[in-house]
Amino acid sequence: MTADERWSLTFTLSSVMINLASDAGSVGDLRSGVEWATRLLDDDETPGPLVPQAEYNRATGLTEIFAAEEAFSREPGAPDSASPAYRLEHMDGLREPRMLYRRVGSDLLAPPEARGRALCNLGNILDDSGRWVEAYAAYADALQADPTNGNAAGNIAELLRRRLGRRVDQRGHLAAVYDKYAAMAQSLRERTVEVAGAAAADRWDALELTGSRGHLEHVGDHLDPYQAWIVRHRLALVASVEGLGSDSPQWDTASVSGIVISAGEQVPGVFGALNVLKAEFLVARRLAFQGQRVHADAPGRQHPGDPGLYTDTLDGALYGEPPALLLLAQRSALDVLDKIAVTANEHFSTGLSPSRVEYSRYWRDPQTGQPRPQLGPGDEGLRCLLALAELAGDLTADSMYPSARLLRNAGTHRLVHATTSEPTGPTQDTFSTVNMPELQSATIEALQVARAAYLYFVDLIDSQLTAGTFQLPNQR
Repeated sequence: MTADERWSLTFTLSSVMINLASDAGSVGDLRSGVEWATRLLDDDETPGPLVPQAEYNRATGLTEIFAAEEAFSREPGAPDSASPAYRLEHMDGLREPRMLYRRVGSDLLAPPEARGRALCNLGNILDDSGRWVEAYAAYADALQADPTNGNAAGNIAELLRRRLGRRVDQRGHLAAVYDKYAAMAQSLRERTVEVAGAAAADRWDALELTGSRGHLEHVGDHLDPYQAWIVRHRLALVASVEGLGSDSPQWDTASVSGIVISAGEQVPGVFGALNVLKAEFLVARRLAFQGQRVHADAPGRQHPGDPGLYTDTLDGALYGEPPALLLLAQRSALDVLDKIAVTANEHFSTGLSPSRVEYSRYWRDPQTGQPRPQLGPGDEGLRCLLALAELAGDLTADSMYPSARLLRNAGTHRLVHATTSEPTGPTQDTFSTVNMPELQSATIEALQVARAAYLYFVDLIDSQLTAGTFQLPNQR
């Protein structure tokens, strides 16, 4: 057998075994399929085009193993759905599949159909954990990679249908987008059957349209490059899935629905805290836009309006305001995460010293590994807590957002600058270098992560409100 034949056979065995074992619910055989995919990934000579397909198989096998073990843990008669309590107890179980699916979906050299499937599967994992902001983006990216993927359209519609079933903002908008994707899924039935089976296609065919007259998106001022940039990257701090959320000049409206207070009580501190978090996110967002725009005006060289006189270090380094603005924006966006945890600690009275609170370590008790008892009562609350906790786990080097936390730490405590030469990437060393596309991408990613965390935190607070609420008017 030639090397090419061996690689091809190993991949085929992996695919067939994972598919059959998934249907049979055999964890042992799923592990065999994962092992064959892993052999390809461990072989440095595996042909490049086969690598993302092997990563996809490994991610799928690990996901199916997790699902089988999760199902085995259910009590008789329990709903056949993802359990936030189980996932909180097994936080690392799906971290690698999320990372692998995202890597395949981002690989522009992978076949579009494979990228679409990977991103759709990523969306499913995220949505099951309450991470609807990231799930929507994954499904939308799946359709961008493969516009024929009716299952991705159906999953968007299902995500929005469930959001509409809760007390949420932007209902007219969400309903209009739901109608769009439900109709799209139904028009792509044949492709859905191919990628997900007849049962999935039947499920999407059963979706009823709302007839909403809401906006598919509020695009703001077409001539304003800042607003267009926000829309393109989905960075409006509002619970919409596309656009700015409204045509108001103050479109960043995300906040809790209200807080119950007694007569004579002061306004709860969470309102002020959310105002601070929102303002700091908006400043980070504007810094990122300014950095990208100044760089676009003078790519690869110092901007004429930059008054700094920088020494040429003769190593391809790029100094000046654009990379500094992007680094500041990236760090500022991730600083919002720690302040979300500080706000949660105060609002839910978990009793930690604010100086000891970090987003990455807050959501579970480090001694017991259990969720902090003050957080997330009820299934919906646990799902909101799970979204926040999982997101924290995905900010490590071997997860979905590998460069975010390391680049933030390097940029805060050490020296990072841009380069036109070969970059080192974020490191623990005194000096690190990044190229401008990488820096711009990391900054957008940090803003998207911070936006998602803010919206999940609002969901967590709202999940615990009673029927009667006190609501402050929006600031004008």
